[in-house]
Amino acid sequence: MRGVLGALLGVPATILVAGGLGLIGVTLYSRIARTRREPIRWAHLGLGFVLFVIGSLLIELEIVLFGAT
Repeated sequence: MRGVLGALLGVPATILVAGGLGLIGVTLYSRIARTRREPIRWAHLGLGFVLFVIGSLLIELEIVLFGAT
């Protein structure tokens, strides 16, 4: 039961971390490479950082509540 409850926090947390890192990476790449006329806005970098932080906090919460399984 603990594994199922841990997965309810762990899976969305992993998705948030991966999505945040992806958004950060794409934003920086579009700014550096200038592959299109208008690069992705800097607000996307902030959104990626927020997603990454929320996902990291959820992973820590899962570890505290259910332990590292």
